[in-house]
Order: sequence, then C-alpha cells, then structure tokens
Amino acid sequence: MKKQRDSGIELLRIFAMLLVIGVHAFSYGGFYGAARDVGGHVASAALLMKLATRAAVNIFVIITGFFMVRTPFDPKKNLRRVGSVYQKMLFYSVVLTVIFLFLGPSYWVDRGHVFNLTQVILKGLMPVSSQTWYFLTDYLLLCLAVPFVNLALQKLTQPQYRALTVGLVLFMSVWMTLVHVRPFNLVFETFGYKDFVAGKQVFHFLFIYVLGGYIGRFHPPKARPNALYLLGAAGTVMLNYLLYTRLPASWGWQGIAGDYANPVLVLNAVLLLLFFRDLHFRSRVVNALGGTTLGVYALTEFRFLRTVLWQTVNFKKFDNTNLWGNFLHVALVLCGVFLAAAAVDLLVGFGIAGVKKLKGKIKLKKVEQSS
Repeated sequence: MKKQRDSGIELLRIFAMLLVIGVHAFSYGGFYGAARDVGGHVASAALLMKLATRAAVNIFVIITGFFMVRTPFDPKKNLRRVGSVYQKMLFYSVVLTVIFLFLGPSYWVDRGHVFNLTQVILKGLMPVSSQTWYFLTDYLLLCLAVPFVNLALQKLTQPQYRALTVGLVLFMSVWMTLVHVRPFNLVFETFGYKDFVAGKQVFHFLFIYVLGGYIGRFHPPKARPNALYLLGAAGTVMLNYLLYTRLPASWGWQGIAGDYANPVLVLNAVLLLLFFRDLHFRSRVVNALGGTTLGVYALTEFRFLRTVLWQTVNFKKFDNTNLWGNFLHVALVLCGVFLAAAAVDLLVGFGIAGVKKLKGKIKLKKVEQSS
C-alpha cells in the first residue's frame, strides 16, 4: 500500500501559491493602488499585506532544496522530472495559446503591450526560451543543475555546509541588498551583478536551494511545530514594513523591500519552512491541492489569461474604504482564484491519466491478440 505523504509541506505550497496570487492581485488587480488612494489605515494595511506576499518564490524554492538535497545522483530520473514539468508547461502554453488565438487579437494584450500573430504563436510553442513563465524557466534550469549541485552538497560536513551557507547569505542577500540602500551604497558595489537583488534568475534559485538543503540535511523534523517560527515569520513581515515606512525615502529601502534577495524575505521563507515542516498531519485534500500549484501558477500567470482575470477581478471597481472588508475581499479573491485554477488542473490531470490508462489497455489488448 502506498504511504500517504505528510501534508505540512503541502500546506506550505498552497500558502505560497496564495501569496503568488496575492502578488498579482496587488499589482495587476489594482488593490494596492486602490487602497493607497483611500489612505490612512487602509493604505497601511494594504502595504503590510503586499510585503507579506513577497516571499512566495523563496518559499517554493526552499521547499525544493529541503526535499531534493538528499536525492542520490541519478541524472536520468532527474531528466524525467524535468520532462514532466516541461510537458505540463508546453501543454498549458499550447492549449491556452490556441484558445486565445480563437478569441482574437483584442485579447492579445499584456501590461499594455499588444502582441502580433507571430509573437503569439512562437511564444506559445517555446514557453521555456520565451519565458512565458520566468519562474518555471528558472526552476527547470535549477532542476537540471540539481544532481551535480547535490554531489557537492552531500559531501560537505555540517561546519563546511554552514560556512557555505553563511557566505552565500552575506554575498547573495546582504551585499546585494545593501548596495541599494543609502549610505551603504557608498562602500558596496555590484559591477556585473546589477539585477541579482531582484532574484529573478537561476543563481538566486541556487542560493535559496542551498539554504533549503542545509535544513533538509542537518535539521530533521521535530515531533511538534514550534510556534516561535511562525511568530518569527510574522515578525519579519512587520520588520520589513517598519523599515519601509520608518526609514527616510532617500535611503532606498522602499525600492528593494519586495526583492527576493532581501534578507528579511529570505529569513521569512526559512522560518515558514521550519514551522510547516513540523506540522505533521495527513490529508488527501491538502496533498491533492498541493500537487496543483504548478498548474495553478501556469494558468493564473499566462500573460493573456492574467490580463483577462485581473480586468474582471479589478479592485478599483469596488469600495475599498472598509479595512476589515478589504481583508475579507482579498481572502475570498485569493481562495476563489486558487480553487478555480486548481479544479482546472485536477480535471486536466484526470483527463491525462485517463488517456494513458486507455492507451495501456489498447496496447495490452493488441499484445493479447498477437499472442
């Protein structure tokens, strides 16, 4: 009988996916701008929520490091894993592209840019190189490197691994952040590394992977979760908010508060992993929903569907003056978008599984007939 996996980390995946949708609600859905126009406590709460969503990418990658760092060297198995992710990317890219080709040019709009027919077709056929989903492109590159990275990481002793981790944190996070904060920018520079602080590249993913790997190798799960980790994660959000609002604007923290290399956001992901890692329970529903996060991301972040989605669910159309009403509205939107996209991904999964099963039966029947 197949053992059902622990659901704590799967719940963290779902939480991280809700944060991703939250990022889009604040930017594409116009919630932050609408709340800022209201001002006062509404604007402050919106800023706090916006900063709370920014660790989503770090969370996904640190989970990968936590699980995969101990896997044995098996490039073929890893290529199958990469192939599985690529197949899902290509499937959603082609299917969604075909749908929007039928809908017509009026829907080929993303962030104000209007695409032509050649762009739509080529990007639809080549989602990796065209970075239809930058996260999935970088994630594939990370997975390709994982077997070889693990060869090195698995040989390190704990002191050696700790030294590597500290060094990476200092260079990839602290340094890359301080270079954008006055007056530290007078003595920190990043010639050749200008965009590292944004974290939207595979090198940042490798850095976060190493952090997750350290926890996976040297910090085994505890019997019960430690609430201090959750409080600490909430504290990092508040710290980021205070730095954003209390430091003079001339210092530049507002420009990097939401960047993935921000050490506050890195620490937030670490603390959330440590808490959910020890949240031991088993739920088929949670595990099933946790398995849809890749599909949910692909659906909600497909450029044209994203435009349609957030034009439909645009917070500027609603009354945003009620503080608690805003919390409820945002929560309902995030959960609604997630569950709708998860339902689509589950149906796609059932359909693909059904086709494979049917092919297997046809093949078996042909073998029986030939024998």
